[in-house]
Amino acid sequence: MKKAELALNDAKREIEKYILKNKENMYRIRKELFENPEIGLKENMASELLAAMFREEGFSVIKGIYGLETGFRAEYASGSPGPSIAFICEYDALPEIGHACGHNIIAAMSYGAACGLKSVLDDIGGRVVVFGTPDEERTSGKVNFVEAHAFDNIDAVIMCHPCTESEESGTTLGLGALQFEFRGISAHAALPKEDCRNALDALVMSYLNINNLKQYIPGANIYGIIDNGGSRPNIIPDYASMKYYIRAASKKKLQEYMDRVAGCVRHTARASGVSVDVTEFENRVEGLVTNHTLSDVFKENYEKLTTLRLKKPETYAATSDIGNVSNVVPTIHSWIGITSAGGPALHNPEFTDATMTDFAAGEMLSAAVAMAQTGYQVITEPELLQKIRLEFEK
Repeated sequence: MKKAELALNDAKREIEKYILKNKENMYRIRKELFENPEIGLKENMASELLAAMFREEGFSVIKGIYGLETGFRAEYASGSPGPSIAFICEYDALPEIGHACGHNIIAAMSYGAACGLKSVLDDIGGRVVVFGTPDEERTSGKVNFVEAHAFDNIDAVIMCHPCTESEESGTTLGLGALQFEFRGISAHAALPKEDCRNALDALVMSYLNINNLKQYIPGANIYGIIDNGGSRPNIIPDYASMKYYIRAASKKKLQEYMDRVAGCVRHTARASGVSVDVTEFENRVEGLVTNHTLSDVFKENYEKLTTLRLKKPETYAATSDIGNVSNVVPTIHSWIGITSAGGPALHNPEFTDATMTDFAAGEMLSAAVAMAQTGYQVITEPELLQKIRLEFEK
């Protein structure tokens, strides 16, 4: 075995040893978030806990960043030049069913990985950065980070997400959120005036026209709801509104679909004699672009630590704001199985309980070690970093 390979293996063992020695801190994060679930933008306990624990590990921490009170950035710089590796903590829960998306495990994994990589950083140079990103489930907080150029000086982002089965980082769909607000002229339903304009009629016709439009956009995922259709049946409404989620596999297609839906609605409103305001009511989410060079390194490290194998990736119809990150910096978002095959799915109450099993704890630790080891290789292997960059720039 070559000297360089021996040194790499020694460093990987040191990282693993450090993470396992401090595993109780990871267990604490997992447990406290499980017992105190907080919905998006209200993750006060979680963000305070994580910030405090990173400070205890020697990280400098800034809270309340990029317009997000529960967001944070934790950083440890070695003092020597070198690449910057980022990990991402998510910690928002779902209403009523708690951490059914496993964000308590995500926060713990990224904490463990960052601390493990920090433990050897003074020997190799570079930086470890952790982004605490609120409200992934609803308003997509990572978009704020991307728009604030938080990732401009980051060389690679490494993230894992618990799931039913383990799978390589793949692709997700992008998502646009459109709201349509129709404004007409109200009247009493029994005595409608000639100049009254029924905002709800315009909305209903627009809704039906969008349904017709969908058959001409193969592969599009377009669904909406009516969230305001008037107040009483004897009043012709002068205001009505509906909201749509539009999903597509690429930024270009997403923009095209959003433009076509908005155009359909505007023409229908004009024909109905009402006005319509079209706005994006949530941050736009981009599809995940996996850096396969980085993913292959993580896969190799992870599969040496566990009996689980990472399956080939699929395209998920779901969306996540990690996609926006992946469009500005080389990124992976691997799936880590924490249940037996056929176990409860994400966003299911049984999955919330699954995050606290011993099996989940073991896979959480393995993933954290592999994340840190992958970061180590990116920092210490210039040829690997160059290959990652070349793939990203294609």
